[in-house]
Amino acid sequence: MGKDSDVKSISNSIGNTLLHEILVEHTNRPESVHHLMKESVEYRGQSIRKINKVNLNNEDKKQIKKKVINKINNRLKNKYLDIKVSQEEISKKVDRELFYFFN
Repeated sequence: MGKDSDVKSISNSIGNTLLHEILVEHTNRPESVHHLMKESVEYRGQSIRKINKVNLNNEDKKQIKKKVINKINNRLKNKYLDIKVSQEEISKKVDRELFYFFN
């Protein structure tokens, strides 16, 4: 894969990880929590594997952060209309996750 597709793929995996974490915290369907947690773990594993295969510079990391935030916002807006999460909460989660992956 080229660098752009690597960044996109990593962004999607991290975005899915965080989206599922948000859904676990805010779902009104308790029966879904176990499945959502398993999905989050799977996406995190995919993210780790993808990140370990590439060398990312600071610009790539900034691009990933932007894409992850956009993905989460778009999915919440288009698919999960009943879940409201502040931009501050999303940003904190993204920063925490990226710190975990990149440090």
